[in-house]
Formats: sequence, structure tokens, C-alpha cells
Amino acid sequence: MSGSPRILVIGYCYPPTASPEGFVTAKLLRSLPDCRVDVLTLENGLVSTVIDSGMGSYAEGINGSVYRVSGMKTLKKICQFPRLPFRPDRWMLFNPAIYRKACKLISQGNYDCLVTRSQYHSSHLVGLSLKKLYPDLPWIACFSDPWSNADHQAVVPFFSSWSKQREKRVLDVADRLVFPTDRMQNHFTGHQSSLDRKAMVLPHAFDPELYETVATGKSNDRESFTLRLFGSFYGTRRPDVLFSAIDQLKIEQGQSLTFEIYGPWYEAYESLSHRFPSTSVKHVKHQGQVPHIEALAKMQEADLLVLVDAPGGGKSMYLPSKLVDYIGSGQPILALCREGVVSNVVHKLGGLVAEPNDVNAVTAALKRSIGLRRGRPLSAIGLIEEYRSENVGAKFRAMIDELL
Repeated sequence: MSGSPRILVIGYCYPPTASPEGFVTAKLLRSLPDCRVDVLTLENGLVSTVIDSGMGSYAEGINGSVYRVSGMKTLKKICQFPRLPFRPDRWMLFNPAIYRKACKLISQGNYDCLVTRSQYHSSHLVGLSLKKLYPDLPWIACFSDPWSNADHQAVVPFFSSWSKQREKRVLDVADRLVFPTDRMQNHFTGHQSSLDRKAMVLPHAFDPELYETVATGKSNDRESFTLRLFGSFYGTRRPDVLFSAIDQLKIEQGQSLTFEIYGPWYEAYESLSHRFPSTSVKHVKHQGQVPHIEALAKMQEADLLVLVDAPGGGKSMYLPSKLVDYIGSGQPILALCREGVVSNVVHKLGGLVAEPNDVNAVTAALKRSIGLRRGRPLSAIGLIEEYRSENVGAKFRAMIDELL
């Protein structure tokens, strides 16, 4: 089409509310060339109480407006309960309010394209309703995680079966489907030709602009080695094997190792001060959560970035946004993960990979990392370029042009 298309994006995670999905969405939308982009999302602090003002300012820098919907106090209180049976997720309670606001915007905005993003999948249910009302409005549905067959979600009678039916309907009705990996696409489409024909693999992106103001010069101290891990532990993703590997790692005389963890508190951290006392040459510290841009800076200053994936059967389909942030920093990566997307990417980048529940393998990988020392940048520059926001945004924009 000629001219700049106007796009309405619906997603329930958007900065300054801190969430990986929100950061991923903001980086993509900031990088869409020659578009007018409006975002419809939930009010600040609803999905997460952690507010990141730096990323909020960054996310407001899209070429368009951000509209935020708040719900009744009763709905907000319900959504604060730790476990709710709603499927696909609790945020479906806000779908009516989002739908009403979207209808108002569409009636006033002359949009050329509708985009829905998950997590959370409830946003796609709004897209399904809007497509019924506006059948000529092209609709792109973007998925970051599994829906009905998610390995971390319990089955709930009625809700789960209803949600699975809605998922199938969304896949059938949406004009384009976007997934971060080919394995994720296969999970959703099951190699159905009718779905694969309208599917596209588009990875998460890093924005070099968020790193540019950071001084990348590092200390020349050859006797200390700093590892950093960013993220949270839950369910089967645990730090126990990593801590045990550090326990049994032999440190040469005169050298020291510091391992810093940035993210929410986890019960295993209670034992760190006893397990790794201040008199030890191995220091393991929980540093708490930091704003996203500060986290990116600390990634650049580390000797090694550690990613711990959940153990499990079969090959992993996930592309953690944290891994893409690591790639943007240019620093060496150690991934404790099973075979799959993460292991493939890290191997291609020249990083190290170890099984997440094999203490000896993790210890060996740590030893090798220290032996390689600092200043060993990621390789495979061509692969790194695939994750730059400018290039990812251009691919998404080309898909929009093709659709219109």
C-alpha cells in the first residue's frame, strides 16, 4: 500500500509495567519504520506492581499514542488472588473494557491493521471479537508462549476446554500468525498447511540504543571473574545445581569468583551467606531487581552471563527474551539448558552449554569459562544482526505491507 499504515496494537503487558513481554513489545514497536502505531493496554501496575520508569519513557517513544484501560475495583481485587481457574488467563476479566475501547478507537482511527500480542492470550480473544465486527480489518496475532498445551499450566474443567476451542478459532481466523521460533510455530500449527501458509517466525529483538550510553570498558583485573544471572526461578527452574557446581569448582590461588543474581527473591537464596561466606574466594549474592536499562548495563560489565532454563523432556521451543538481551550486550554466555532453541543459538554464538541438572557438566563449563577469561566477545556477527530491533522491525513491517 502507499503511505504510512496506521496500526492498533492490543497487548496486556506494556511499560512502564515491568514484564519481559512488555519490553519485547516496546522494542518491536519502536523499530517499525514509517508507521503510525497506537497501543491499547491495561493500566500501569495491574499485571505487575513493579514499575520501570526508564522503559516507560522508552515505550512512550513510539510513533503514536498509548491508551490504558482500568477496570472496576472488584475485578482488580479478584486478579490479585494467587491462583484463579480462568483460562487462558485471569486478564480475560478485562476483555469487555478493552473491547469497548478498541471499538471506539477503530471507529475514530481508520486503522489499516490490528495486532494482538501475548502473553497474555486474552488479548487474542478481543482480536477475535473485533474481527467479527470488522471483517475487513487485517489481523495479526503474535504469540510468545504456548497457549492450551503450556507445560506450566494445570488443566481446569470447562475453562481449559473452552480456552482450547478459542485458541483454535483464533488460529483459524487471524490473517497472519507470528511466533518467536520455528519450534513454537510447529507447536501451535501442528504442521497444518493452512496455518503454516500464514505463519511467520520473528524473534525477539534487542535495541542497541538501550546499550549505547553504557561504558563498555572493563577492568583489566585478571584475578577476579564476575558471572551474572538475570531473571527468576520458579517451578522446575531452580538454582540448586548451579550453586552445587560453584561449590565444587576449584579456584586457583590468588583468584576469586563473584556470582551476582538479579531478579525476584527466591527461597534458595536464604542459604547463600552460609554456603558462600565472606571469607571464601567464591561470592554468590542476590542483588534484587533493577530497572531494565540498568540490567542491560550490568550485562555489559560481566565476564560471563548465565542463563538457567527448566529441565524437561524433549527439545525446548522457547526463546527467552533474556537471551536476546544477553546477545545485545555482546558478552559470553553460559546456558544451562536442554537441547532445543536456546542450546542451538548459544552454540552458534560461540557460547557454552551444559545440562541444567548435571552438576559435573555445569562445573566443567564454569571451569572452561574461567579458563577462556574475559574479553571473549560473541561470534557469529551475522546471527547477532538477526536479533537487532531495526532488522526485526523491518521484517514485521514487510509482513504488514504484504498483508495490506
